[in-house]
Amino acid sequence: MHKKNETLPPLPPIPKKRIQIDDFDKCAIRHKIHEFYAVRKQVPTLKTLLTELKKDIGFTGSREYLRLLLHSMGFKYKKCRNQRSILKERSDIVVWRESYLDEIKEARDKNMPLVYLDETYIHTSLNHAKCWQSENEPGVSKSVSTGKRYIIVHAGGPSGFVPNALLIYNDKEKKADYHDSMNRNNFKKWVLQKLIPNLSEPTCVIMDNARYHSFQINKAPTSNDRKHIIAEWLRLNNISFPQNASKDKLVTILRRHKPEPVYEIDTILSNHGHKVIRLPPYHCDLNPIEMIWGIVKAKVATKNVSITNDAFLKLVEDSFQVFTFTNV
Repeated sequence: MHKKNETLPPLPPIPKKRIQIDDFDKCAIRHKIHEFYAVRKQVPTLKTLLTELKKDIGFTGSREYLRLLLHSMGFKYKKCRNQRSILKERSDIVVWRESYLDEIKEARDKNMPLVYLDETYIHTSLNHAKCWQSENEPGVSKSVSTGKRYIIVHAGGPSGFVPNALLIYNDKEKKADYHDSMNRNNFKKWVLQKLIPNLSEPTCVIMDNARYHSFQINKAPTSNDRKHIIAEWLRLNNISFPQNASKDKLVTILRRHKPEPVYEIDTILSNHGHKVIRLPPYHCDLNPIEMIWGIVKAKVATKNVSITNDAFLKLVEDSFQVFTFTNV
């Protein structure tokens, strides 16, 4: 028993749960910011962005954590650009878009099938925000939690979706073949096991530049690497350099001989007779599968009324059965 005036020792602090943010989540955040500007014609604030991310991807971080995360992703909250700078597009993006359109035209002229691929996510709690209801008919109840998050990967073109290429998995269920969020290994596994076996002829595969699409197999060192690493890379690539060269000199030689990136996925698809075309940055509007996601989710939301998890997965699968792509 403690004495009446004895001070009890303080309780140990409760450790904070570490927030896990992967490349897929970061890609979803970038898409959400783009949606605010391009679709809603609205400036996103930390408050509105936090609300949307909690609803869409189950984001559990605080407002301050989101601010620091955006900074780490290259976003800055600063004075808006003037109209003159807005009208001026980055020259490298202009060139990339022109090259993309030329490659698409060349593929069409050769009658090469076009297949676009992309990833999205969907929660089991997805349903309509509004419904017809009365005092006697409460309608649909909006879940207070986001439910399970499923990642969806698929590919399709003018002939519809690639047969048997649909992948739906929950990144928290360790028993599944795909037991991690979308990353390089899972994307590579999907390409090898579900995409390539179902492409019946040489195909032009079109994808964006997500980090897990873009693992570079010939990546050169950077100026941040140590001198001996840069020197070893130059030596392995038969690039001559002075024996006693300083690091600055080696970096200059490195930049002069830096190769064009060769991506692992592009090489795999090329070895199977397919061609890869990369979408220019900030041009998700050129990927028609982006528009399909919204239609699929709307179909799911309409029928997602008090159903089991297995029925939910069947509902998502069935929502892909009726689509054909046009004007792609």
